[in-house]
Amino acid sequence: MTEEKLSTSQENKIEIVKLQGEMALIHHKIDTIKDNHLHHIDEKVNLIYKVIWVVLGISLTGVANLIVTLLAK
Repeated sequence: MTEEKLSTSQENKIEIVKLQGEMALIHHKIDTIKDNHLHHIDEKVNLIYKVIWVVLGISLTGVANLIVTLLAK
């Protein structure tokens, strides 16, 4: 009976060490995503916003030019 408890206790300690290692790996992966990937996604979203504003500005300029041309006739 003592050997079974000792064996189970040792197995539990080994499993705890494995879980701690897995948790450290998960923590590292979360840091990588947070620090690296989100930064790149933010840059791409900002670029898309800039392109949208440029296209909107060009479109509004074209519409304003059309209105002025039509009113001038």
